[in-house]
Amino acid sequence: MIVVRIFPRGELEESWKRVTGNLDRISNKYCSPLYLSQREEENFMTLVYDVRETNSLGDLLVKNIPSLLMPEKTRTIILLKPVFFPAPKDRPANLARYQVAVRARPEVLEEIYSRILRINYPKDAFPTYAAYSFGEDDILVSMLSTGRERIKQFVMENLATLTGVISAEIGFIERSQRVAPAETWRKYRESLYISKPTAEQEEYDFLEYSSLPGAPKRDQKTSSFW
Repeated sequence: MIVVRIFPRGELEESWKRVTGNLDRISNKYCSPLYLSQREEENFMTLVYDVRETNSLGDLLVKNIPSLLMPEKTRTIILLKPVFFPAPKDRPANLARYQVAVRARPEVLEEIYSRILRINYPKDAFPTYAAYSFGEDDILVSMLSTGRERIKQFVMENLATLTGVISAEIGFIERSQRVAPAETWRKYRESLYISKPTAEQEEYDFLEYSSLPGAPKRDQKTSSFW
């Protein structure tokens, strides 16, 4: 799972259309785009790939993406050991998606990641996926929650104050769009589920939650604990 951040030269909406209009030419048999997203207050889009051969992605990054998308620049982040989570069946309806970016000292990363996988998550703040992210951050967790204050409370109580954690930053995912075929995306998530859903859980597509009435507005700032 590899993230390609695309920094547009002009309007983000124009660049978004370039991505969705050139999917067949910015993919190959080894590199399949899964979904596109935009985080609040950021001047880049995130294109998430399923990559089976990294050199092939290199070809796309230096040839196809520059010529077709005309970005100002790109940044590539490898997500290692990604894990997807089932969702509670009786979750609230007014959910929005957030990204939690954790930075921590190297000697505690495995312990913190293990904790993220083992937490007994509440129904109003639970993960969609988690992965190591050795770029600007160390661990990324995609989560659904009923609001910014609720996700802040959860992160503070369960992650931010752990020994060795340097920072825990929360950002609202303003927009998401699946670009892979529905069945491809379903099979990909299914192959990486941490466990089969229990009677109280179900598999689901978290990209359905890209725009909801309960989602915060763009003028709200990213939260960081320190």
